[in-house]
Amino acid sequence: MKNTILLLTLALIINSCGGGSGGTTPTPNDTTPQENNETTPSETTDNNQTSLDNTQENQSNNSAQESNETTPGDTNDSNETPPPIINDNQTSTDNSTQNDTPLLPSDEPYCKYSWHIDSIVANQYDEYSAVDKEADIGVTKAWETTHGEGVKVAVIDNGFDVNHEDLKENIAVVYSVDNDNNEVGNTSQNKTLALHGNSCAGFIVAPINGKGSMGIAPSAKLIGIKLLSQEDSDTIKAFEYAQIQGAKVISCSWGTNDVSEAIVAKLKELYEAGITVLFASGNEGESLDVAGVNDESEVEWVIGVGASGENNDVTTYSNYGKNIEIIAPGGDTEKLGLLGIDDSGEQGSTNQQGLVDNNYAFMDGTSFAAPIAAGVVALMYGANPDIAPSQVRSILIATATKIGGEDAHYVDGLDEKRAYGKINAYMAVTQAQSLK
Repeated sequence: MKNTILLLTLALIINSCGGGSGGTTPTPNDTTPQENNETTPSETTDNNQTSLDNTQENQSNNSAQESNETTPGDTNDSNETPPPIINDNQTSTDNSTQNDTPLLPSDEPYCKYSWHIDSIVANQYDEYSAVDKEADIGVTKAWETTHGEGVKVAVIDNGFDVNHEDLKENIAVVYSVDNDNNEVGNTSQNKTLALHGNSCAGFIVAPINGKGSMGIAPSAKLIGIKLLSQEDSDTIKAFEYAQIQGAKVISCSWGTNDVSEAIVAKLKELYEAGITVLFASGNEGESLDVAGVNDESEVEWVIGVGASGENNDVTTYSNYGKNIEIIAPGGDTEKLGLLGIDDSGEQGSTNQQGLVDNNYAFMDGTSFAAPIAAGVVALMYGANPDIAPSQVRSILIATATKIGGEDAHYVDGLDEKRAYGKINAYMAVTQAQSLK
């Protein structure tokens, strides 16, 4: 059965970094502007389904909603999981140090735009006057415990720039399911289409290396899996590859709104094997609790992730429902957006806003909220490698920060649009560590 992969549309905007307040929270499910949550692996655009092929989302449009459907090309129908493909550019260097001198988040030139990491620092800049001082998720305090050392995170998406200055140091392995090799770059003739997977990966593992900004788990390692096919067999192969390579976390910024029984069974298998899988909820601003909608983000074996914005509340584009666990920063390009890595040089987005170089861009969408949440889960595993996916879910829910104004209505901890609240990295890591 074909698996429509929604690549969350990359939405470009502005963000900052720094100290840490303490609480908060793919289509591609991101907007480059606001992207649709679910993408099908073909390059067709459909209102809210983005394909992995088109996960090379258009980051050049600040508020455009992208939905990328990718049509399967060069798909490998074999059900056999291929051997590991190691990235030739991989390095085993510890990214937290250079010349024996530890680097700090403040050494990252664009740290000040990473409000999802430190909204207080971001709020000191004129561009971020609209950022609520509580909009971040307490990452810097969580870093006092771990940076995600020893944790492997898989991102299944439309491709990766393995030579990017803010990604290559933390790549463990890359693999293309469709071509059965390690060619995971942009093969599209349209070089203005940015690699959706590149940005998603950067929000998790971009190192603290004195370049650009950093990911939520800057010492974790990336398993980058390129998938454009819409076939269930290939999606399962992607999951199996991640498992074989030792992933503890799998981040998926896409969905189909009609998950198959075969995929649900595989997700349950991963759950029982101790692997936490996260899916973005999507970018239509609609309820998933309606007849005919059965999205991957709602499956009981995964963590469903919606998006919060600079105003420290759920975004208008974030899909919601009773089976979504958490929200995490996704940004809003009509305000600021999230600063993430772009394709290197002139390829990809043009949404630098005169503030950053061409290797980076501003974006928004649940596509980016999901990897940010995945980064927090990587930190949890860094603090306690033995926690089970069920414990990860319970901790995320129990430690979430309740946000929202008078319209927020939490019943038994759950708000219809805000899930159980915004992810709180510090509290989640602290709780995970306490279970050792």
